[in-house]
Amino acid sequence: MRYWGRVLLFAGLLLAPVQFASACPNCKEAVAAQPSEVGTMKNGYNWSVLFMMAMPFALLGTGGFMVARAVKNGALPEM
Repeated sequence: MRYWGRVLLFAGLLLAPVQFASACPNCKEAVAAQPSEVGTMKNGYNWSVLFMMAMPFALLGTGGFMVARAVKNGALPEM
């Protein structure tokens, strides 16, 4: 019984702020826009999210590659 009480408490705390959540102003405008404009807006939001998700991996990968190359060339001591 204690386990289910904790699960219900956690679920309640997790779902409590859902009723207060609202869309950002741009999302509200996208929904209110004319149907011909909505298609291009959703593609723009999709690509922007993908770029934001990919950027940290690209930066960390580039940095790791540069450090590995510097170690290989002898510019940095071996790790």
